[in-house]
Amino acid sequence: MRLTLFDLDHTLLDGDSNLLWLAWLVERGEAPPERLAQQDTFYAQYQAGTLDIDAYLAFHLSLLVGPERSHWEAVRAAFVADRIAPLIGPAARDAVAQHRADGDLIAVVTATHAFLAQGIVSLLAPMPLVATGCELEGGRFTGRPIGGPCFAGAKFGQVQAWLHADGRSLADFDAVRFYSDSANDLPLLDAVSEPVVVNADPRLSAIARERGWPQLQWRRSFYPLSSTDQQN
Repeated sequence: MRLTLFDLDHTLLDGDSNLLWLAWLVERGEAPPERLAQQDTFYAQYQAGTLDIDAYLAFHLSLLVGPERSHWEAVRAAFVADRIAPLIGPAARDAVAQHRADGDLIAVVTATHAFLAQGIVSLLAPMPLVATGCELEGGRFTGRPIGGPCFAGAKFGQVQAWLHADGRSLADFDAVRFYSDSANDLPLLDAVSEPVVVNADPRLSAIARERGWPQLQWRRSFYPLSSTDQQN
């Protein structure tokens, strides 16, 4: 059996889910506009490889504090349908479908918190999600994470923990493939037998050229829109 792992933002999704989610919340009065400037600062740190993931998670989880989970589920459903579905292009969908047809165990591994990521992954049919959980008390989010962050070097450990909980290990697989766009994911790309670079940032693209890793472009601008896409 093969294990195939997909990063989410800028890999399966042609965009950044956290930025899009925050913009959606601001537009609808669910979050104050000044939050956008904070997001810009975090994103610049992410691109530079200096992001404090604990601070970033605390920032995004704080957006969920207050209303009941059912409220956020309705907001998420509208967001995913309107803003996310059009950003998952044919190449990404085809890759997931092909690995599923090949019998691979497939999963999404992302630094985006689980509540938001679950809504996005549902567009690609059910599959395991490796992400930081969101604590609930009395049907409301507390703003606190469950478990450690799933980011950079910690992604490898989170994948191992997910497999261990299911009675598996990486050694059980004939091959392990990981698709990612970001140099922040180098620890997991280095750990798998088949790293694949998708929509690479400049740092990762340069490293991939040096190491001879395959590089793919899944951005929607590289593919014609289907009639269904055009309707979206």
